[in-house]
Amino acid sequence: MKKYLILAASTLLLAACSEKPGYEITGSVSNADLNGQYVYLYEYGVKDAVPLDSALVQNGAFVLKGSQNSPALRTLRFSEEAVEPARVAPGENAPFMATFVLENGKLTVTLDSTSTVSGTPENDAQKELQGKIKGLRSGIDKLIADMKSGDEKLIEQAEAKYDEIDQKITEAVVNYILAHTDKQTAAKNLYDFRYNIGEDQQNEIISKADSTFKAVPGISYMIDHLNVLKKVAVGQKFTDFEMPDAKGEMHKLSEYVGNGKVVLIDFWASWCPPCRAEMPNLVKTYKQYKSKGFDIVGISLDSKADAWAKGVKDLDITWTQLSDLKGWQNGGAALYGVNSIPHTLLVDKDGTIIAKNLHGQDLEDKIKEVLK
Repeated sequence: MKKYLILAASTLLLAACSEKPGYEITGSVSNADLNGQYVYLYEYGVKDAVPLDSALVQNGAFVLKGSQNSPALRTLRFSEEAVEPARVAPGENAPFMATFVLENGKLTVTLDSTSTVSGTPENDAQKELQGKIKGLRSGIDKLIADMKSGDEKLIEQAEAKYDEIDQKITEAVVNYILAHTDKQTAAKNLYDFRYNIGEDQQNEIISKADSTFKAVPGISYMIDHLNVLKKVAVGQKFTDFEMPDAKGEMHKLSEYVGNGKVVLIDFWASWCPPCRAEMPNLVKTYKQYKSKGFDIVGISLDSKADAWAKGVKDLDITWTQLSDLKGWQNGGAALYGVNSIPHTLLVDKDGTIIAKNLHGQDLEDKIKEVLK
């Protein structure tokens, strides 16, 4: 009898050892209208991806089980018919949607107006960061309302506070990324905050990142973009290109740059509100310094000639304007790594780039300095 008991125990032990490790996702959904709907699991960052799995929401809950060979970014969401897609600020999950690291273990998902995932160290750390970001943004709506108030003093105070909050959020995100340069959530945060994190910090992060980090969708694009920016960094000579003016006549950038004048290369578009807001400053600066050795070359990212021409007229732009009317596919913008506008480069008399993205008083002060 004892022999049979030992044999049975051995069989059970072998069976347990042969079981594959797996994950179990226990989810809750706060919106009762989503009962009877399916929530789908997708590979993150893949356009038109086919769902990897799905679960029916019943009584505000769902369960997904499976096995994951290695941690991978995944997204849980409903169909667009069930939940309309919404744009959210960087670092946040859209309503009733969550991007997380799928790995073996017990995960808890809350799909709500602000969704969260927890249960493993990486997901817990990401949830903590999201909580910190949410706390910092708690007063943003009032600040935005104040910025639309029409009260100049209130607007100035609100803008200063908004910038302070934005800086604190970016610092928190950068600290998280630098502490997790081998984690996929950190890579996703870098991509999501790519317009907030400076070029130097991005290069620092990439230099410390491992292959898992660099394999996350979007990171290879960022690396390529950073390599382009190195070619047009401060201290480098400007990169020449050819582009038509409003009459269709071709001109090289070198006709205007590197010929003894200090030149501002201004990437802009008539449809860009920040560009239009900055233009009166440029008009004023141009009028003040054009006779002293200063010039501007505007590179428009417009795609319609009439809109471009109207913008030039309405904004009282009198300096050289070039555009291939290809919008964000503008050839010059690609050479200079432009992914947001306005984007400016100040080039010295000999064609050396001496500053980037200076505006308002900062630009005027630099022009005064180099024209002495």
